[in-house]
Amino acid sequence: MYEVEEKWKAGLEAYYYSPQKLSDGTTGRDYWIFGFMVEKLWDNFSVYANFENFTDTRQTKFVSVYTGTISNPVFKDIYAPLDGFVVNAGIKIKI
Repeated sequence: MYEVEEKWKAGLEAYYYSPQKLSDGTTGRDYWIFGFMVEKLWDNFSVYANFENFTDTRQTKFVSVYTGTISNPVFKDIYAPLDGFVVNAGIKIKI
């Protein structure tokens, strides 16, 4: 996290997830998740943006999450994100 008091805030995050034992006896692979946040502050309001999983890590890039047919699907354990890269932003107003 870096902050210029009452002016800017910026932060970088990283999470490492080790391999996990799955219910079918296999092991899911390890992966990293990275994020970044920035906020600009003024007297009565601020504007922010949050970039989650900006490396777009998704389990569907490693393996399929289901096998079988459409009429008889077999789903595997979900152990990593499925949504990938997400951005959100907003305004905070001080009342």
